[in-house]
Amino acid sequence: MDEQARQLALLMENMLYAFGAAGVDGECCENISHGEFRALHTARHRNNCNMQDIARKAAVTKSGATRIVHRLEDKGLVRRVEDPKDGRSCCVTLTEEGKSLLKRIEDQLTNKMQTILAAMDPAMREVLIIALGAFLQAAQGPAGNMDRRTEGEEAKGEQAQFI
Repeated sequence: MDEQARQLALLMENMLYAFGAAGVDGECCENISHGEFRALHTARHRNNCNMQDIARKAAVTKSGATRIVHRLEDKGLVRRVEDPKDGRSCCVTLTEEGKSLLKRIEDQLTNKMQTILAAMDPAMREVLIIALGAFLQAAQGPAGNMDRRTEGEEAKGEQAQFI
């Protein structure tokens, strides 16, 4: 098990380098950072998205999330609106430009993954998807820990979305 853990750690490090904040081709997401991408993704997929949601999904503090949202507002990609349920809080919503940018980025990532997957044996693709889903589930801990799961998983109980 020790050797498997060592091999997995090295593989994960290589994957994080190849697919990390710099993106698949060494640059992230047109004119936004990886944290800004995560914030856009979260705002699109979560109803009444607030700063805590963005902080959790972008793995930053609440003040870090506020700075990210401010940068996205300056770029015209999001806007803050008063939370209808709690006037002390705000919700982050995407502008049309933000929706368009997010779709382009997700399309680029999907195209890159399709190219990589096409080079793999079909049976190995299935194994990869199942194994990564099981690995993520084990890494998340007890079934009640949903903080790092995507909204699609929460709603549908499906395999992990790795974005």
